[in-house]
Amino acid sequence: MLGACRALASAPRGILLSSSSRLQSTLVLADHNGEGKLNGATLSAVAAAKAVGGDGVACLVAGGAGCADVAKELASADGVSKVLVAESPDLKGFLPERLAPVVLAAQKQFGFTHVLAPACAVSRAALPVVAAKLDVSPISDIVGVKDADTFVRTVYAGNAVMTLKASDPVKIITVRTTSFEPVATGSGSGAEEKMEVPEVPKNSEFIGQELSKSDRPELSSASVSFCTSKAFAEGDGPNVPVVLI
Repeated sequence: MLGACRALASAPRGILLSSSSRLQSTLVLADHNGEGKLNGATLSAVAAAKAVGGDGVACLVAGGAGCADVAKELASADGVSKVLVAESPDLKGFLPERLAPVVLAAQKQFGFTHVLAPACAVSRAALPVVAAKLDVSPISDIVGVKDADTFVRTVYAGNAVMTLKASDPVKIITVRTTSFEPVATGSGSGAEEKMEVPEVPKNSEFIGQELSKSDRPELSSASVSFCTSKAFAEGDGPNVPVVLI
């Protein structure tokens, strides 16, 4: 459970970063499309993991297919020391009840004290399951890291900033990726390691999905975004469209 919590309504917005030396290790669950394309938000989660401190960051690439290309890209990311690859037809569609056992197996095998992931549909579904199995409280949408146990997140629809200290032995965290500058790729030399996929529940099955396609980037990966207020949209001011760059 969270050991101590204190809300700092007057605290400044933005990232509060500091790394402290520690013996703990950190795992980042990679987000990808299952076809070899890494979601850039994962690189921001790696930046958050580096801020936690420790002796390098490990990444877990799990899915039904396309993991090799994603693992290769992550292995070249700054600060990544190891990439675990868990590929199996059983993980197609990233069903949370099947993905969670893989994360739990990695945490148990390597003793990770922190498990992070970009805040996305996959992590929001799978990490609460992981936290429940470990009997710890998940920490959602952090916007800053003070040390290995202390994190910053917004509350009350972003109107207040809370600093919380977690006493759980394993921290399960989702990261608001727009608050962390993504790490660079191409200069790292992380090792790739295949991971045996454990037995997963077969009480559900991924059939398929229909996704709308757009030339615009996703909100989580857009470098610049503009939006209008509700009052403007209702005619009380200029109607400024949303623009993602």
